[in-house]
Amino acid sequence: MMEFKDRRSIRKYSRRGLPGGLIEALAEEASRAATMGNMQLYSLVVTGDGPEREALAAAHHHQPMVEEAPAVLTFCADFHRFSRWCEQRDAAPGYGNFVSFINAATDTLLFAQAFITLAEEHGLGTCILGTTVYNPDKIIEALRLPPLVVPVLTVTLGWPD
Repeated sequence: MMEFKDRRSIRKYSRRGLPGGLIEALAEEASRAATMGNMQLYSLVVTGDGPEREALAAAHHHQPMVEEAPAVLTFCADFHRFSRWCEQRDAAPGYGNFVSFINAATDTLLFAQAFITLAEEHGLGTCILGTTVYNPDKIIEALRLPPLVVPVLTVTLGWPD
């Protein structure tokens, strides 16, 4: 098992696919990460091949790892889901503001770090893409994200080559 001090970003992935259910299992385990008020103000969008992948590649300047990794993970700050929960209980959500975004972004990053650590413990490689903060509008469009869902972090995932 790799020690945390030995971790590194992976920019070249093998062609080996990911086992079915692995991403879901890692996400379920990572969801035990600490959050603000236990609201879990995040969503994870998993993109394999297809038109969304091509649009994501463009938003990330066609970096090779985006085009080659078996999966591209977009970690999003998500107040859409929680706002809908409030509305179903006849409560006014009121979350479209900066403080709420910071809370959701914090939850998202805590979840993402837990996910990345767990994935690497399973032998997978990851690479965080800095382009997410430069092109959130293109990512929102590519993934057709609803209002109050903002991409915070994109991570490529696969077996290191």
